Amino acid sequence: MKKLDATLTENEALLHRKDDCCNYDRCLDKAATLRWRSFSCIGCSEYKQDFHQLVPRLRNSSPLAGALL
Repeated sequence: MKKLDATLTENEALLHRKDDCCNYDRCLDKAATLRWRSFSCIGCSEYKQDFHQLVPRLRNSSPLAGALL
């Protein structure tokens, strides 16, 4: 995870964030606790994809996202 000094737009967040990572919630909590404006997952050595975590997030985000699965 890398600290960013600028707030990401929604499109930029899609490129910079890997919310399918086992560590995503931990990183999000850390960034919030340290009051970072934003962060990026690009190049993070701690990235571990968790396929089980991805599906519930998509289904909770939008009824249409769940229909695509």
